[in-house]
Amino acid sequence: TKKLVSTAMALALDELETAVEKFVAKAKGGVQSEPAEASAVDATGDDGTEQRFRLLRSVGEECQTEPELKELLRRKASFNLYDGFEPSGRMHIAQGLFKAVNVNKCTEAGGIFKFYVADWFALMNDKMGGDMKKIKDTGMYFVHVWKSCGMKMENVRFIWASDFIEENATEYWTKMLDISRVTSLVRVKRCCTIMGREEGNLTAAQILYPLMQCTDIFLLRADICQLGLDQRKVNMQAREYCGSVGIKHKPIILSHHMLMGLKAGQAKMSKSDPDSAVFMEDTPEDVRRKITNAACPREKEKKSAKQSELQGDDTEEWILNNPVIDYVRYLILENSKGRHTITIDGKTYDEADSLEKDFIEGKITEKGLKEACIERLNEIMAGCRKHFAEDKEARDLVALVEQHKAEVQRDKDSGVVKASPLRSLQVFSETGTAVAVVFAPRPDGACAVTAEATLSALRALVRGRKPGAKLVLWCEDWSCLALDKMNGDLKAIAAYYGILAESVKALAKAVKLDIEVKLQSEEILRNPNMYWISVIDAGRKKRLTAKGEEPVIGLEEVANHLPAGESLTESGQVVATLMHVADTLALCRGVKEVTIYSDENCERYHTLGMQYLKENFANTEVCVPSVDVEKKKSDASISLVLGEGESIWNSKMKKCYCLEGELANNPLMDLLDLVLSCELLDTSRPLLEVRQKAEHGGDKDYASLPEVTKAFGSKELHPSAFKPAAQERVKSALAPLVQLPKEANFKKCCTTLDNFIKAQNKKAKK
Repeated sequence: TKKLVSTAMALALDELETAVEKFVAKAKGGVQSEPAEASAVDATGDDGTEQRFRLLRSVGEECQTEPELKELLRRKASFNLYDGFEPSGRMHIAQGLFKAVNVNKCTEAGGIFKFYVADWFALMNDKMGGDMKKIKDTGMYFVHVWKSCGMKMENVRFIWASDFIEENATEYWTKMLDISRVTSLVRVKRCCTIMGREEGNLTAAQILYPLMQCTDIFLLRADICQLGLDQRKVNMQAREYCGSVGIKHKPIILSHHMLMGLKAGQAKMSKSDPDSAVFMEDTPEDVRRKITNAACPREKEKKSAKQSELQGDDTEEWILNNPVIDYVRYLILENSKGRHTITIDGKTYDEADSLEKDFIEGKITEKGLKEACIERLNEIMAGCRKHFAEDKEARDLVALVEQHKAEVQRDKDSGVVKASPLRSLQVFSETGTAVAVVFAPRPDGACAVTAEATLSALRALVRGRKPGAKLVLWCEDWSCLALDKMNGDLKAIAAYYGILAESVKALAKAVKLDIEVKLQSEEILRNPNMYWISVIDAGRKKRLTAKGEEPVIGLEEVANHLPAGESLTESGQVVATLMHVADTLALCRGVKEVTIYSDENCERYHTLGMQYLKENFANTEVCVPSVDVEKKKSDASISLVLGEGESIWNSKMKKCYCLEGELANNPLMDLLDLVLSCELLDTSRPLLEVRQKAEHGGDKDYASLPEVTKAFGSKELHPSAFKPAAQERVKSALAPLVQLPKEANFKKCCTTLDNFIKAQNKKAKK
């Protein structure tokens, strides 16, 4: 039903769902935005749970949900928290000092804090020019900063996304595809502000970003998502996914405060504006200049829409947008070494509320506030400066990151889109080979494998037969997961393709056709990182136009190249389209010639892949494929399901629709055409040998299909004579399929698929 809902309606439903969940949670005492000291909590005995809860709760400006957090602490003495950082340039003070404060609290409460160095995400978001070497160098700089700013490292783990994903490739990518299958495109686009991108300016690759970030939560075994309030939407997406697939323990969201930008009207810091924040390796002079020039209003203002998004739900409607006091509250009065005081104009403060009140009332001067802030910040940052001054590796990394940033900026200013290196899977190791590829039909709503589908795949392979050419049947099992085929059941999808592959091979053997069956997932897992980088590259490559840079494959291109009759509503459709382009690239790399044989339904997919390769890989080791499309003759089908038995097939063919003189809707005639074009019939004898009484025209042989269709269309050949004769030829052609249930592997696949179909039918009845 979701696919039938318009985009506008889908957005409304998503918004309503989130609002309802928040309302219910609040009614239960779940979502809280007050400090821990203001929260009413139940006594929990002498086991320390109460103290641990208060310590953790003080980290978050918002918690989703407090009851779940308490239950987690009772259930686990040790638990996992995570935050991810995209290596995209220099680190500002919130990522460094403020994060150290929160991490120390979390580990003191018994947590293992996992820092996820999100190099893959930086690649998707086109940071550092999409250059993975530059991104990794920047990530190493981040690690040095965290180690230098007072963070207690005993229970902190640094995890590189690219390494972690490769080590857990099967679990990671199937989880990501499963999340994409149940998440609407509208829902994912709402999360894209986590990348600093607005919905109307997204590449196809950026749709992968929230899906992968959601996947990280589950693969890292994170009990608590300890990120900023700006990441709330994608964390909520993870909780919604749990509801969709029946996961009992949802990840708890503990969202910390977002420090204001130093300039007036900046709800958060901006890395693209160096004067919007203090950075971790800023000199004392830099700190003085930035704080001196910072906005420092005395009057409260009504909270903007952006501020509402970046602050807890229960914060006041009127707030003081003063970044200097924000720095004092979150970085000076409490830092990685504990709680502290600040003296301003002769008065000492140990908490921020009274300081803010005095400033609003004019009891503190702006100059006094800023001077005190500058002095204390420079004291706190001294350790980080010392580390980067004395540690050669750290010092060299800062210089290298600055060099990388300058190179990226020069490339951008040049107006030339820099060519990306060739990064893709390579299916065939033999160079100079000609390849004919048939993309196996995907499961349809019935989920069964039919003789007609098998014959269609075989006919395409027969069309590709030429001396020296490889014949390949490509089975898109993981793409089917993204597209929610067979309700995302990987065992059922594997059974479907197992039955189809064995059937095609059996018939191919009968016509002496040597074919290779390639399962998409198996090929991907030979080099998963390289494959998924090629998927990301397909969605992030850009071209120069009169309007500036535009994505080669944006969401509009995805929508325009979906199979006929489909509209773009699901995030899984975007993922599957990019995977198809990556598959095409992998099949065309290092070979002389590739022809893709297709039916009309997937023609647009193949056209997109062909255009992408032509535009981006001309004159390389990648050949541009040609696409050979066969027009569909009819939708009529007898639906001979593999494994259901010869007697049932005979009954279906005997009872099938066959109106006298009608050729347009004649499934048995189409089936006869299929087996003939697959070269499964003995051509030394007539195509049809009709045996009938003299009063009905007597015995007659028809040598070719044109003769048969002409006779049938003119009503010379009656259905009562045509059907037995055609059925006899079809049965002989399909004899190898009738024998397949005797083979153990085929029988096992049929059992798996039958059980799946029965289970789905049972659910449908409920």
